[in-house]
Amino acid sequence: MSDNLTPQSWFESTKKTWGVVTEFAVFVFGVVGSFLLPPPGWASSGGDTTVVRLGQFIVAVLVGLIFLLVQRWNQRKHVARWAILTIVFLVLSVSAFFAYQHLLDTRTCEYAKQTVVIGTRHTDQAQAYIRENPNLTCTTLLEDFAGEVEDIWTKDSINSSRYILAGSYILTLPLFTICIIAVVQSLYCSQSKAPTEIRTTGAAD
Repeated sequence: MSDNLTPQSWFESTKKTWGVVTEFAVFVFGVVGSFLLPPPGWASSGGDTTVVRLGQFIVAVLVGLIFLLVQRWNQRKHVARWAILTIVFLVLSVSAFFAYQHLLDTRTCEYAKQTVVIGTRHTDQAQAYIRENPNLTCTTLLEDFAGEVEDIWTKDSINSSRYILAGSYILTLPLFTICIIAVVQSLYCSQSKAPTEIRTTGAAD
């Protein structure tokens, strides 16, 4: 009963549940973050890890929230719901994935074996250099300017690329997370036994 619930027992129960949630969140983030959806530019090159940590936190919180739904939809009759969620979020995940890859292709560049975030507007000196040397790739520009990104692209456009990449990365993670949990839960529900009906037998003559 409620008399047996003490602050210590509640804390231990919460700690155990959060431990399971965290472990699953780490697994999901490992699959998504390292295999499907690499962090953007500066984060993947070993620089600022704030975006990665924020992504890990969002995945952990989202997993905890979805576990509430998992506890309600955990029977064989709920397979269709999880299957629909899987298909919907699979489509959203794939769409977000290609959108994110497009951003990586247009707002980052490889230089000195590192991924560099670039802008979308050139500086005056870069525009003059490009007029004299047309059809240069972003890598060639970085090599010609000794890797000085802000000498090629305006600082505002570089910062804009950073925010857009970070936002796209953070918003795409939940889609993959829900898709993975939905397919796992749909498989679990499909293998669960249907609830047995309680039969009442009349008194035998």
